Amino acid sequence: MRENALKAIWLRLNVQLSRKDKLIFAKYLSVLLGAGLAIDESVDVLNKQAKGSLKRILDHLSMTVKHGETLAVGLSAFPHVFSPLFINLVASGESSGNLQGNLLNVVGQMEKEYELNSKIRGALMYPMIIVIVAFLIAAGIFVFVLPNVIDMFESLDVELPLATKILIAVATFVSAHGILTVAGIIGFLLLIGTVRKISFFDPALHGMILLVPIIGGIAKKVNLARFTRSLGTMVQSGIPIDEAVIITQNVLDNVYYKHIFDKLTEAIKLGNDLSSVLEMHPRLIPSMATHVIYVGEQAGSLGDMLIYLAKFYEQEVSDVTDNLSQLLEPFLLIFIGVMVGGLALAVMTPIYEVIGSF
Repeated sequence: MRENALKAIWLRLNVQLSRKDKLIFAKYLSVLLGAGLAIDESVDVLNKQAKGSLKRILDHLSMTVKHGETLAVGLSAFPHVFSPLFINLVASGESSGNLQGNLLNVVGQMEKEYELNSKIRGALMYPMIIVIVAFLIAAGIFVFVLPNVIDMFESLDVELPLATKILIAVATFVSAHGILTVAGIIGFLLLIGTVRKISFFDPALHGMILLVPIIGGIAKKVNLARFTRSLGTMVQSGIPIDEAVIITQNVLDNVYYKHIFDKLTEAIKLGNDLSSVLEMHPRLIPSMATHVIYVGEQAGSLGDMLIYLAKFYEQEVSDVTDNLSQLLEPFLLIFIGVMVGGLALAVMTPIYEVIGSF
């Protein structure tokens, strides 16, 4: 018994599954169930073709199902692999006899989430490259150009501008303490990464993101798309609204949207509608979304209305990210112009003063 328990713990801690493998698992299992195979037979068929981590998971699922447990119970042994949304959709499908349909909903949810994340990453890649190149150019000037210019400045009998003095001081420090400078930059980047992982700083960081022009608008639309897609998928799959709200909260990244779902959980316990809580947050939930949800609640088609909103906001994110490079280009040009122009002025101003004195 102890050996089996230790083996189960080891399995949970050492198994990782890519998004692609999870999609393949859900999609192929749905196909096999649709072809009329039982759950245990379907898992065995997949297990014969699987390799690596997926095979180890399927081994566990096969054993679990054959011992009379549900597939959802087997999946819940891997909470770091399968999200609460994934597990609850499977559990709901098993309870309602519509596991195949719910697995298709899982696939749709994961595919949309992947498309959304890919769009955002792709849109931010160009601005990030521009900023990195600008910093590399600045670093090159500090390391290779300024040391030679400093010698020339020291030979000039002229009062240097404050900007030039600061530039020389920084360049001298970088030249004398190159390793320390690199270590400081790496340490600063690591500090930023650490701060992002500490929940204490989330309200400040997430609030700043929502206030940033363009980026804040995208962040709002992404959170709206995620919450409507997740909640709509679960409502359509037969998961009770109170459970669906709690699960959806885990899908959201922004702490302010999570706070709204805290209030939704309490409101539902008191018998209130979703729309009555959402309309209290017009800065985060547009009135159009609140009204559509209200119509869905009154018509008994909340799941359909939420999916309708999800498609709308996913398209909004797609449209904005497709044009993000053009939208950010003026800001990037100003940033690069100020950086490079400031360096150029700091270097050239003393030279022009010397030339003008003759």
